[in-house]
Amino acid sequence: METNLSSPWVKKFRILTLCLIFSGALNIGLLAAFIFFMLKEKQVSFSISRPAISKGKQEPTNTQLFASMEKLTFRELVSFLTNKEMVEEGFSKRDLAVAALVGFHNFNIEKALTAAPLQKRVFEISDHRKIEVFPGLSEDQFEAIIRYAYQEKWPLTSKGLFALLQKWDPAARDESLEQAFWVTPEFYSLQVLFQKTEAPQSPTTLLDLSCEGNWDLLERFHREQSQMLDLSVDKRRRLLLSYLALQSPTAAHLLLKTDFVFALKKLEDKGILDLIALLKNKTEESERFCVELLRSPRSDAIWQAAAIRLYGFVGESLSTPLDPKEALIRFASNAITPAPVQASTQAPVQELTVASPKPIAAVVKPPSKETSNPATLFHIVKEGESLWKIARQYKVKLEELVSSNELEKDRLFPGMTLRIPQTTTQGTGSEPPR
Repeated sequence: METNLSSPWVKKFRILTLCLIFSGALNIGLLAAFIFFMLKEKQVSFSISRPAISKGKQEPTNTQLFASMEKLTFRELVSFLTNKEMVEEGFSKRDLAVAALVGFHNFNIEKALTAAPLQKRVFEISDHRKIEVFPGLSEDQFEAIIRYAYQEKWPLTSKGLFALLQKWDPAARDESLEQAFWVTPEFYSLQVLFQKTEAPQSPTTLLDLSCEGNWDLLERFHREQSQMLDLSVDKRRRLLLSYLALQSPTAAHLLLKTDFVFALKKLEDKGILDLIALLKNKTEESERFCVELLRSPRSDAIWQAAAIRLYGFVGESLSTPLDPKEALIRFASNAITPAPVQASTQAPVQELTVASPKPIAAVVKPPSKETSNPATLFHIVKEGESLWKIARQYKVKLEELVSSNELEKDRLFPGMTLRIPQTTTQGTGSEPPR
């Protein structure tokens, strides 16, 4: 009887016990979940508040890092090539270091990778300047860049080598740096042009010539020779006149060495004075040039300048007043008279105006009226000039000026030589417009 009465209560007790166990387990699970999320929330809040612990400093942006990397040396930037710390927009510090090496130090990344990078992105930094970044570089490519940067003595592009050579004193240049520049395509184009002359020049002389100019002039010359190889005397003459406009003493001596009669007979007085001023060192050609000027019917200013230069060559004091005739008698015996050139084989000589600030122009005079052709004019660009201004000055169409010089875009720089297309209104054999 008692067993039957107690049986329902036993069942209820068991059910209650199971419910309590389930409730306890559920509470323990909820409590564990609550603790887990609390710990996770605490960890996130600590990460967000980390800048406050570092006294308000924020992570630098790509632009800010480029501004700081611009002040670093080449070797300091190379040390960043192993830094994989991310900055922003998916770029790491080593990505920006590669871009800084290329943009600020002319690092030759194509030679380091044996090919041009497949991907390029352009970043605009301060002062509206732009720099290229190369995303997607692999670990092997970074290792190749690091190896090339450390093992190569001059891991620079042609432009970088040129800029470094211009900073060095010519007498103190590193021989290996010179040899590195000699094998660049830009210097090779210059060397090929002068190898075809009657007096081939040494690499050192041509290196002095190129360093006395600017990179834009040398790069444009190489681009023109790559598009259409021109080894004519006219091409060499135009190049030397471009360097003369940039006050190159080496160009002055080379012009006398390769085009003595042209310089003596066809340059106007202002061009002669500018040329004499650049003849700092005594050579056979410079001494003979000054003596021939004293024999020529040039102006008194030319005679005076030539006499002063001759006395300066030998370090003698000048007589007061200076007598050009006495100077001619004094130095004529030392100068070697050049052999006469046969009229039948002599090429037409251009008449050049090497004057500043006036435009430099050249006129090819026809040998006779029956076979006369339109005069060929050349203009050497001065600071601040534009294609529109030059076209208006010579009264030619802008399109004809661009086409005649095969210009890809309106990009001029001081020292650039332009060929002026001729029109019927300009006439033949006339002086260039001033």
